[in-house]
Amino acid sequence: MDNSLQYFLKPKSVAVIGVSPNASYINQIFKQFVALQMPSAVYPINPNYPDVAGVQCYPRLSDVRDEIELVLVSVPARLVPDALQQCEDKRVKAVNIITSGFAEMGGAEGERRHRLLSDFVTRTGIRVVGPNCYGNASAIFKFAGMPDTAALVMRPGRLSLAFQSGGLAVTLIANCMDRYMHLAHVFSTGNEVDVDVADCVHYFADDEATQVIGCYVEQFRKPQAFLAAAALCAKAGKPVVVLKGGRSTAGQQMTQAHTGALAGSDKIIDAALQQVGVTRVYDLNEMIETLAIMHSRKLPKGRGVAALTTSGGENALLVDLAADIGVSFPPFTPDAAAIARQKLYDYVSVTNPLDITGPSGPDDQHVHAAALDTMGSDPNIHIILHQLTSNTQLDAQSPNGQTLFAAMAKYPDKVWLRSARMSGTYRDKPMGDPDLIDPRHELDGVPFMMGLDNVLRAVKHLIEYAEFQEKRGRKTAKRCFSTEDGGRRAEDGERKRKAREILRGANGRVLTESAGKQILALYGIPITKECVATSADDAAHKARAIGFPVALKIVSSQLTHKTEAGGVALNVQNADEARAAFERVMQNARRYKPDAELQGVLVQEMVGRGQEMIVGMTRDPQFGAAIIVGLGGIFVEVLKDIAMRVPPIDADEARAMIDSLKGKAILQGARGAKPADIAALVDVLQKFSQLCLDLNDDVQEIDINPLVVCEGGQGAKALDCLMVPIRNV
Repeated sequence: MDNSLQYFLKPKSVAVIGVSPNASYINQIFKQFVALQMPSAVYPINPNYPDVAGVQCYPRLSDVRDEIELVLVSVPARLVPDALQQCEDKRVKAVNIITSGFAEMGGAEGERRHRLLSDFVTRTGIRVVGPNCYGNASAIFKFAGMPDTAALVMRPGRLSLAFQSGGLAVTLIANCMDRYMHLAHVFSTGNEVDVDVADCVHYFADDEATQVIGCYVEQFRKPQAFLAAAALCAKAGKPVVVLKGGRSTAGQQMTQAHTGALAGSDKIIDAALQQVGVTRVYDLNEMIETLAIMHSRKLPKGRGVAALTTSGGENALLVDLAADIGVSFPPFTPDAAAIARQKLYDYVSVTNPLDITGPSGPDDQHVHAAALDTMGSDPNIHIILHQLTSNTQLDAQSPNGQTLFAAMAKYPDKVWLRSARMSGTYRDKPMGDPDLIDPRHELDGVPFMMGLDNVLRAVKHLIEYAEFQEKRGRKTAKRCFSTEDGGRRAEDGERKRKAREILRGANGRVLTESAGKQILALYGIPITKECVATSADDAAHKARAIGFPVALKIVSSQLTHKTEAGGVALNVQNADEARAAFERVMQNARRYKPDAELQGVLVQEMVGRGQEMIVGMTRDPQFGAAIIVGLGGIFVEVLKDIAMRVPPIDADEARAMIDSLKGKAILQGARGAKPADIAALVDVLQKFSQLCLDLNDDVQEIDINPLVVCEGGQGAKALDCLMVPIRNV
């Protein structure tokens, strides 16, 4: 655990620079300290007042004789340098800068102010949260260092938050408190001149009080550190839920204006988060329901969901939403359905979701219990939604409560959830009802949930997290090229050296197809038989050696789109055609780009029938290389049907990429066609992953397009390759 973050949550002494009697966030925080008497030593710093809230005020930090661990700074930006100098002179442990007006301003002045803060951190080693934030809070340590958190710190829970937006953090906190979803710690990190979300997640991974983690992020400033921290959370069984701002172009502009953040590629971010088990959500309503469900003390053992309702209309909505979201309501097994059939009214169908409407509504406990027995006894059901509620607590001593808790005890392997049809105000009891005898606001650790759509999204997230953890538990990551012995490591190094030599030979230009394929071949990725011809007779001779039919392609780093330049001839059948094709391809290329440097023509075998795929690599400024795979033609060009991952990937991850494609049925042999050699495609993806890892700092973009995957057992071959080096290679 990074103990330096403890000073932001459990300081023994706090000074507040800029506090005054006037209404402000910092003054509210100060008054919370005084009212709660936590921390026990609090020092207001302001030369303009003798006291604030009855506490003696000091002109400067140096006037405080005692040691100070944490300083909160909330003064105009122009006065922050002096405040930091006071902190340095006092040798404080940590500084929380609430003040705005730094990198989020943009421009040279914003950069200058940000650099002043980063220089302070580098020079002094003092940890800094902020600037442009709302502070931090901890219910575990009774530290109300954010506005409106006096109630939060009195009800400790298992949820911890790290938000780059203080305003959103306060909003979510208020809603969590209304729902009895108690918190452990909250960091509002703002512009993150020092402490960032990755640091916070790492802290939460080691924190015994934290079980569920929520983050709002506009920019991953240390993406690899975040992924490493998330991996620690996965190992500890602590779900991480991320809401990412800046997905659209307009959103990216807003995030830059908000915290000076530069957003990365959204699809690459998705892929990277998925691989370390992070759940991504898309608004605050989805987030709060997902955070709620992740409190579950057990993970589902399958994907089957059942719902108990009192409305046929609700059932229809549930089924429609489930189809859209990707949640399965499987039919009950005959044995399970028979249990409900014995007790349900004749006019009620035994379906999933199950509507138990009758003359007594949900109050007929014989019907209620039989319905729960149906769901609990069904081996295909793993999550049970108990929908018999409005947005209120449940009385465990009521007939409904007793029936429900008896079923939960009878079927402890199921995940039990209680949710309301709509989001809204959470009440302690139904309107007009007497006070509850034994009020409950959670089932098996999961707070009651709200809203059909976001509840189902949360259910899907829990299922996917369970599948991730199951896979992580049995996964034995294997590099495609073993490094178990020194000889193999030397071979790996030699392959990388040769690949980089080819890249350097391009002098920063796009590699020719043949040069790109040489690198593929170094990594064991099958390529076509081919060689470069420099004359018509040479083309005929080499075509004869390869075997007709052949293809001829122009070789030039300046002609990356060969077909558009007329630089491709296919199905060349004999030597005379090869000579003619050579002349034609060369003439077309010269006509298309007269100043292009032509190195000759690539003579290449024609590959038989197979499924065309695209395999590629692109780079993100934050997360580095990402691998894509997709079916060729309309699937990738029109439908954008691709899967993406961040290397390294193993065979399981490669298969998961293929399985996620909408067009995967074509690979499996749709409409009587023979299945493609998926094992060969998996092998290519693993080897390509290693290539991308080795050349991560050297290559900007790679397209293997097409990679032809032949029928089962016949392998795959790269027919073309575009490789773009990073300019400084």
